[in-house]
Amino acid sequence: MVSFMEEKKQDIRQFLNINTLIIAVNVLLFLWLSMLGDTRNGAFLLNFGAMYPEFLQQGEWWRLVTAMFLHFGIEHLLSNMFMLWFVGNMLLKALKPWQYAIVYLISGLGGSLASYEMMVLAHDYAISAGASGAIYGIVGALFWVVLRHGGRFETIRTKQMVLAVVCYVSYGFTTEGVDAWAHLGGMVAGFLMTAILYHPKKQD
Repeated sequence: MVSFMEEKKQDIRQFLNINTLIIAVNVLLFLWLSMLGDTRNGAFLLNFGAMYPEFLQQGEWWRLVTAMFLHFGIEHLLSNMFMLWFVGNMLLKALKPWQYAIVYLISGLGGSLASYEMMVLAHDYAISAGASGAIYGIVGALFWVVLRHGGRFETIRTKQMVLAVVCYVSYGFTTEGVDAWAHLGGMVAGFLMTAILYHPKKQD
């Protein structure tokens, strides 16, 4: 009976983690905005923190962060949250909650900055929003964890991670309407941030 209760408590703790909290914030914010207007409308999302280069150049740099929590429609939200649930919970088996939170935010910020810089360089401005930069950062972070564990962590191996990274990055650059530079920027930021934060003890 005691062991059963302990297992249930452990299951609850695994479910109610920092990743679940981040997903909940994204979902609740989306539901709130859906009651106020059309989340598929870029102009509408701009009013609530979506990113646009001209706005950043006017000093509204906070949009680099707020854009991470906005989504263009239910399909955009669900695809991002499903991916975050899978890779995020896997990464939490290695990182502490505070490390995970830092990696997530820095990855999202890195993705937003990369998107902004490339739009400015290309003189091709677009409204940008979504958690994908941060999520790709989680993928990059997981790649570092796998490498740090000698090429295998849990059920994931280096070859699988390389294939995943190639597929994810290729998808961004071959699919219309996807902010590929935000994906790449987030992934690089997540990889580097985890390399700084995550140093597991060597096994004897």
